[in-house]
Amino acid sequence: MDTENFYGLSEGVFKACRFLGLKFPAEATAKENLAPSDYFGNNFAFSPAMLEKLWRNSNSTVQQFKTRYKNFVEKFFTQKPLKHTKTDANVYFCDYVLFARKQNGASPNDYFDFEFYGKSFARRAKFITQRHRKQITFICNEREFSSLSRDKAGTNETFQDFLHRDWLNIRKCTLEEFKAFVAKHSSFFAKPIEGTGGAGAEIIRVAANENLEKLFATLKEKDSILEEIVTQHEALSAFCADTVNTIRVYTLLDMHNVAHILMTFGRFGRVGNVVDNFHQGGYSAIINPRTGIITSDGLNRDHERKLTHPDSGKTFKGFQYPCWEKLCATVKKMAKRLPQLRHIGWDVTISDKGEIVLIEVNGRPNIDAPQAVDDTGRLARYVSLIKGMRNYKQWQMRFLGYRVNNLRNFDSAYETSLRDDSTLKFAAGKLIHDCASLIDVGCRKDKRSKSFCPEGVKYFPVDFKAHDDEIIACDFNANFPDIKADACLCAFTAEYVERLPQFLANMCNAAQKQILMICRPVDRERDIEFRWRNPFLTDFTEEFLIKTMAQNKFKLDKRYPPDDKSVILYDFRKIRK
Repeated sequence: MDTENFYGLSEGVFKACRFLGLKFPAEATAKENLAPSDYFGNNFAFSPAMLEKLWRNSNSTVQQFKTRYKNFVEKFFTQKPLKHTKTDANVYFCDYVLFARKQNGASPNDYFDFEFYGKSFARRAKFITQRHRKQITFICNEREFSSLSRDKAGTNETFQDFLHRDWLNIRKCTLEEFKAFVAKHSSFFAKPIEGTGGAGAEIIRVAANENLEKLFATLKEKDSILEEIVTQHEALSAFCADTVNTIRVYTLLDMHNVAHILMTFGRFGRVGNVVDNFHQGGYSAIINPRTGIITSDGLNRDHERKLTHPDSGKTFKGFQYPCWEKLCATVKKMAKRLPQLRHIGWDVTISDKGEIVLIEVNGRPNIDAPQAVDDTGRLARYVSLIKGMRNYKQWQMRFLGYRVNNLRNFDSAYETSLRDDSTLKFAAGKLIHDCASLIDVGCRKDKRSKSFCPEGVKYFPVDFKAHDDEIIACDFNANFPDIKADACLCAFTAEYVERLPQFLANMCNAAQKQILMICRPVDRERDIEFRWRNPFLTDFTEEFLIKTMAQNKFKLDKRYPPDDKSVILYDFRKIRK
């Protein structure tokens, strides 16, 4: 614990106590590992006024704040190294809301996994948190390929030559193919095709009188992928023979298509377990990526550190992985095969024949273990490479004009995107005087633009979904309703269309006189953090927008407001011959 701060508490915890109005004793000797409850007892609770004050400083809705508090407290009471008191839970939550989340972008898991409650602000800033992880994914990985890393069958097909084992996709195989697989492998590994964290993984041992039809139906229902059990290198088996002990390797493919190995750590299972990972009771230990030598003790999810494996007694620190140069070369080769996912966490192992065996591909890998194990933040390893990738993406934007991003949740982001009344009212006020009909492109379920339409204008609400009988449903990526109108109003919808050029062309074909577009071109964005926190599906430049509209016979007439704003209303008019 950092003890340079007041009363043996970290900066954030101390300032949280002050924010909450807690009075420290006039004289106190700072000691290590002190908690707020050592000074204020075990039952401190928020007053209504203090809770409201904390909420107002949280940049969240009331419901978000309540959910965040519930999740944080639940996580707090699972932490074995901490005293489970109401006082500590509430003070730590205040520290999390005011400092760890705002300054560092930490999630509740980050706060406890990295023991932020005991760290100075300077040390916290060295850790890769949830915010950084989202930024890395947004910058490095293309949305349309992100599903590949979650689909274990698709991963196996892409990297077939790196598997070095038989496997079977239960979704596609026949009963006869399943029987042939079982005849060859009476014991095999089964895991959910889209599972994470080792959940649902099991070893199936087929008895001589097994009802194969019933077993086949069960595995079909579980949507499993079947794999031959890997025989690992004896050096790895010495730690734990019950599980395949893997190595997690993080790679980043830079703008020059050079693969960099940023972090590596070993994972070791426990006797009686099926998988080895951190989240299923296993131990992790940091590996020096240059030498392949373990440099730390082992750590499990409960923050228990061990010099030796608790079952085998084999020492972690100093262990030299066999075939390390070959392992690094193989992982770099795999990274270059999938440039659409430039940041990947590879799970590999070493077979008894010295082959590097791919186990899984993680397109959004957790970055908790490689920092928590030796209590060392590793953000510095990413900074320069991510900066280079950001510059590369900006170059792409200048060259292409638009690109598809990695949107995490289309429905929630699209439904909550900005369509405030003042903006829509302003846009409706710019309709041409003789407008008799209007298509509201991307009207959302509330159809707020309708109330601002001038009297007598026929209103056509169009959206991705038919929220009611009036709304015309349309997949803007594929087609457009067969409607003609004097004008189209498109407010924050172009950002959620993947095939943007075709969408703009379809809208130009539907509008006979005018198109009003409210949007945030990426090259005029003043708050790039906004795009990282809730990125649009599609980025496009103002130049691309104006050029594409002109190609479809619509010329920019006016732009509102002045140049110092991110949200812009573009007024396009039909070019008459």
